[in-house]
Amino acid sequence: MNEKKENLALPLSLKERVHFLDIVRGFAMLGIIIVNYFLIVDSVKGFDMTSNDLVHSLVSSFAEGKFITLFSFLFGVGFMIFIDRAVQRVEHPRMLFARRLMILFCIGLLHITFIWVGDILTFYAVAGFLLFAYYARTPKTILRWIIALIFIQFLAPVLMMVYNAMNTSSPNMPTYFDFTLSSHTSPTYLDSLAARWADMGVMAASSFSTVYSMFLMFLIGMYFVKMDFFTNMEAKQSVWKRIWFISLGAFILTQFSSMVNTLISAENTFWMELFMILGQQGNLTGSMFYMSSLAMLFLYVPGLRKALMVFTKVGRMSLTCYLLHSIIGTVLLLPYAFGLANSIKPIGTLMLSITVYVVLVIFASLWLKRFKIGPMESIWRKLTYGKVNRAPKTVSAKLAQPLNSNLRQ
Repeated sequence: MNEKKENLALPLSLKERVHFLDIVRGFAMLGIIIVNYFLIVDSVKGFDMTSNDLVHSLVSSFAEGKFITLFSFLFGVGFMIFIDRAVQRVEHPRMLFARRLMILFCIGLLHITFIWVGDILTFYAVAGFLLFAYYARTPKTILRWIIALIFIQFLAPVLMMVYNAMNTSSPNMPTYFDFTLSSHTSPTYLDSLAARWADMGVMAASSFSTVYSMFLMFLIGMYFVKMDFFTNMEAKQSVWKRIWFISLGAFILTQFSSMVNTLISAENTFWMELFMILGQQGNLTGSMFYMSSLAMLFLYVPGLRKALMVFTKVGRMSLTCYLLHSIIGTVLLLPYAFGLANSIKPIGTLMLSITVYVVLVIFASLWLKRFKIGPMESIWRKLTYGKVNRAPKTVSAKLAQPLNSNLRQ
């Protein structure tokens, strides 16, 4: 048993890794950096809803909410890959993953306390515990749950809309609510420490929809692994083509609904709310469209694979790069440090995001030339498995079997 645990504690070798997933993970990190930096700047400036800047509008329409949703999908994929390996090697795989989630939760708490309130790690850790009830289920059962959750996610606001339309005696609810982040306007770092937890309390109180959406994407990620969509992808080109066409159609529908919602007069409350509800599904449809589009490029344009592999560097060190982007962004943008958020324009925020991502790519490339995994990934792994004896750099072909793929080059 000890030998099995030592083998499990080793990171996946390059032959075992599904490079496409690292590409998607690295691409999602780029989107997360862009959205988070715009969030920081907007919060410092007071969330100006009347802004009609083209760059800001493009980020809101095509990035906001979609990349964090894509990252949630990848968390579900990673859960199944981890459990697949753990079931074959340890006696209590659930306990091992529970320990892994608790460590992630603690990292998230440290991230909130000392760096930034916009943390997703704690939410992932909390929602991750819900997956224990599903990892042994059949793909058909998981698909039924996915359909049910999507239906509920769409039906709940529809019922609320109908109720508000019928209950004319109730006071009109505002479309937006005042939301400020005190930690983003604190003049000193020490002031921001206390303000950060006050902000987190407000965010946590309204986090049900966030956890709900995360859990839905976790299940979709689990379903993709159980259906072996990432195994021998070249042999499943027709499957990926269908996924792409479906997600493309759904994404066009949700984007069109969001656009129509902005054009409808406020007097047409029913239609405005209906199109708004359809548009709110854009995070799901957008994340699936982006992921399947990368799959189409990966499968049908082999000449681009080498270029797409640039994303794998950050993808393999996603936890480290996620924390680093928070540190860099808060230091550069918030008032207690350089305070660039007060003066930077949307195009400047976009360029800053891309520049930080390029820096992370260079850092990750240099780091992975000397080490197999990133520094935070190494700490997370050691805390999960405890101290283990040194072992060979790669695991046996037999242990790699659950993740076997001819695309891991």
